[in-house]
Amino acid sequence: MFLIVDANIFFSALISKGRTFRLFEFNSLIKLFELVAPEFLKDELKEHIEEVVNKSKLTKAELERIFELLQKEVSFIPSSMFSQFLEESRKISPTDDFPYVALALKIKSLGLEVAIWSNDNELKEALKNKIKVFSTDELWSLFFEKK
Repeated sequence: MFLIVDANIFFSALISKGRTFRLFEFNSLIKLFELVAPEFLKDELKEHIEEVVNKSKLTKAELERIFELLQKEVSFIPSSMFSQFLEESRKISPTDDFPYVALALKIKSLGLEVAIWSNDNELKEALKNKIKVFSTDELWSLFFEKK
C-alpha cells in the first residue's frame, strides 16, 4: 500500500523523535508501506529548518542527519505526475492539503491501494468514504498494540 506522508508528519518525526519517528524506523525495516509525498515537501521542510531546530533542541547537524534518513524512506513525486488531479482535489480537500489528495487520487486511478498519513481531522472528515486517512495513533495501534 502507498502511504502519502504530509508535512506535519515529517515535521513531527524531526522534532520529537517519538511515535512518528519510530513508525518511520519500523517501516524502514519491514517495508509495509511505500512512503511517498509530493516533491514540494522537501522545499517546504528546508524552508522551515530553523524553526524545527528551535523546537527539536537538536543541533542543525543532527537535524540534517535525521532529515536525510527520513528522506531516504520517502519517494518524492513531482507534481507533473499528478497535476491532472489538482483541480478535483481542490474541490474535495482542505486548502493546504490538496496536493496530497491529488497524489492519492493519481495512485488510486492506477488501481493501487493508497492512504494518507496525517493527523488533520478536517482532512479525514473531508475524505471520508473517498480516501483513507490514518493518524499516527491509528498506525501505531494497527501495528504495535495487541488486538
